[in-house]
Amino acid sequence: MKTVAIVGSPRKDGNCDILVNKLLEKIDGEKSIYYLNELDIGFCKACQACQKKGDCVKDDDARKIITEMLEADLFIFSSPIYYGQMSGQAKTLIDRFYQVSQNPDKTLEGTKVIEIFTQAQPSDAFAAYIDSMKVIPFGYMGMEIVDTIVAKGAAGKGDGLEEAIAQIEKIGDKL
Repeated sequence: MKTVAIVGSPRKDGNCDILVNKLLEKIDGEKSIYYLNELDIGFCKACQACQKKGDCVKDDDARKIITEMLEADLFIFSSPIYYGQMSGQAKTLIDRFYQVSQNPDKTLEGTKVIEIFTQAQPSDAFAAYIDSMKVIPFGYMGMEIVDTIVAKGAAGKGDGLEEAIAQIEKIGDKL
């Protein structure tokens, strides 16, 4: 199995990173992990060049990640929830998925997705937003959500991860 994982948190070695690496330990095969905060990923400029040329005109790290995703069996998406939404780093990459939707020769359809979210909020305050991610962007792209892992009360490094780690321990059966 080929797996591409992104850590959408600006905190390397933080809670998203901890959970993604725990999950990667459970998965066999080729694995890549990308720390979005360390990469050169530009914003989509809505120039529509991808509609005409089939590819984004930006030659940055998003191109590398998306190219690798096109060949992957599993995509692990992780982001902290900041002000009720994914991090800006994660959103910038997601916006670049547009180029795939505009190219009939490219598809992410059938790619399995495991979502990992961390949030300082200990309640289900962001559940509706997290549920919406199953539809946009992943469902829209034809991707299959395997599982969604949410670490609540994860304000500090290692805080609130117990249930998420327990869920990761059982995830192998779903792959």
